[in-house]
Amino acid sequence: MSADLIPGTIDHAGFVARPDGTVVGDDGASGALAAALPYTGRLARRMGELVEAGDLRALEAIGLSRLTVGVTWTPAGEGTYRAQVTPLEARAVPHYMVVGAVDTAAALNHCLERILTLDGVRWSSVVTAGSRVIAARGEGQDLHHLAEVGNRMLGILRSLEDRHTTGFLRLRFEQGALIGASLGRHALVTYADRAGDDELVAMIDEVRAVLAGHDLAAVTTEFDPDAREPEPAVETVEPEPVAAPPLVGARFAGAGERAPRAPRRSRFRSR
Repeated sequence: MSADLIPGTIDHAGFVARPDGTVVGDDGASGALAAALPYTGRLARRMGELVEAGDLRALEAIGLSRLTVGVTWTPAGEGTYRAQVTPLEARAVPHYMVVGAVDTAAALNHCLERILTLDGVRWSSVVTAGSRVIAARGEGQDLHHLAEVGNRMLGILRSLEDRHTTGFLRLRFEQGALIGASLGRHALVTYADRAGDDELVAMIDEVRAVLAGHDLAAVTTEFDPDAREPEPAVETVEPEPVAAPPLVGARFAGAGERAPRAPRRSRFRSR
């Protein structure tokens, strides 16, 4: 562990954000980065609970610079963030040639299948700015909390926007890591036990190139409750009146038919 991540030590490239709001050192962003870390920590800690990955231990943002943050928690759930910011050399994003017109849903599925080929990746999903899950592949595609996890990842990515635009974000938990990357206004969220930085950067570059010309917000899938077709209306038909069944049996013999009445005889006799 580097000296700037050890409690009580700090150097010119690092800073510490404490639970009481005080900051020791310079975050290089006029305090904005240090102020954002408690917010990102709360969002990330809940994500670990949702995906059953344990507690948050570290955060890494790789892009225009490399941000590495170690996290320790108090019994009250407040975090102390020990961070280091390391400049990175400017990286030329490769150009990809996407051959053939592919509909957006097929392009999404292709990209997620490609991500699953990386060693250690268990599942991957894409969540829109409107918190809709529009694609998911892997062991966790039936995870009921994908939308909430994606929404929280979007919040963290936006809070660190200038540091991940050409790279990705990694949240390290006790039992795995969540990888987040911006796809325009939307987010790619991947769960990985292990995956190297170079492999992730190259794959995310490819995914961004494939999806660059697609309107992800317009995609509807089975993961989107609003996309489900309504149940067909059931036509109700009024039942026709049914005639009462005829009375049968000796007791009711002749019932229903009235015999003609015999003429009544007069009480008076003629003489």
